[in-house]
Amino acid sequence: MRRSLINILLVFSMILAGAGVARAQLTKNIAIQAGTPEDKATREINAATDPAQKLVLIDKFSAELGTGDMAMLANELYMDYYLNTKNWDKLAESAQKQLQLDPDNFFASMQLLRAHSEKHEAAKEFEAGEKSGAIVTKYRSQQPPADTDASSWRARHDQYLTDAHDDIQYIQASMLDVAYHAQTPAERASLEERFVASYPDSPYAVSTENLAAMTYQSVPDNVKMIAAAQKGLALDPNDGPMLVLLADYYSEKGIQLDEADGFAKKAIEVLPKSSKPEGAADADWNKQITLQTGIAWSAEGQILVNKKDNDGAVSAFQKANPLLKSEKTAYARNLYRLGYTYALMKKTPEAKAALTEAAALDTPYKPLAQDTLSKLAAPPAKKPAH
Repeated sequence: MRRSLINILLVFSMILAGAGVARAQLTKNIAIQAGTPEDKATREINAATDPAQKLVLIDKFSAELGTGDMAMLANELYMDYYLNTKNWDKLAESAQKQLQLDPDNFFASMQLLRAHSEKHEAAKEFEAGEKSGAIVTKYRSQQPPADTDASSWRARHDQYLTDAHDDIQYIQASMLDVAYHAQTPAERASLEERFVASYPDSPYAVSTENLAAMTYQSVPDNVKMIAAAQKGLALDPNDGPMLVLLADYYSEKGIQLDEADGFAKKAIEVLPKSSKPEGAADADWNKQITLQTGIAWSAEGQILVNKKDNDGAVSAFQKANPLLKSEKTAYARNLYRLGYTYALMKKTPEAKAALTEAAALDTPYKPLAQDTLSKLAAPPAKKPAH
């Protein structure tokens, strides 16, 4: 369902355009005691309005007080300064220094991503996003210390994640924008899978894994396509497009028929219940659901042909036919399958009708239909005389 994925990317473009610079709370808290030289220095820095003077004060703070936790505070002051002055090289440098001191510093990883984005360094931007994802994953897995009130600790912990929601969404949008603009389909699919590995809980994980599978299908790389589709189903067992993709592939190849049958039947069940993505037009969504359901019925018919249940196959192909008319190649394939099955059953008039319609469509199934029609028209071979 590629159209819905494009809608997601359009949403991401708006996120990227409107991204703020709010500080996420997934960082180490640095306490400054009131009345200390550190307190006085940071107050002076924050009060400075002239950029040049502010940088002088930060340099002075770093040189005189920047040890231990104050070294991290100095890097944070530098990041704020270079972010506001749009000095992307220095922002990247400061963020990298911060991550060396504090590898789980979410704010630094986000600013590293931002700097590489502004510098149009796509590979480094994506890697910074992966770093952010690892930090978030580690944070999510934290458990309350034994000497704290678990309920209160969990509430604060979850609130910090909530506070970081917009920042996390910005990072995800940046990563998917990089993937979308990859130079080759194979590279794009690889980046999409890396995104899902970094953010398996993302609301866009299933859709992105779907897109990876479909991209591998177009390459084609069937091994990676199957693996990506199976990952999609692991994320969402009711993922209609991936159920259809696997049912269609296995039925076409005539392999793993029982598994394919389960995928096809489940797809037929869940597709009509699928929720329309936000922003998708009703007509487009209904068209996609209809087409996917038709492909599932056609796959079911092909499975039954392979299982020698020709009557059941014909019934499935007949159900698929009206659902596939919006997609010429899928429709022609189903007509060819229907006609071929009728031929196996010696129902020549029905076979000729379906095959003639398939042969009239300019698709890869035209020559196959024509060849089968010629065989039906050929006189039966004479039996040898005894």
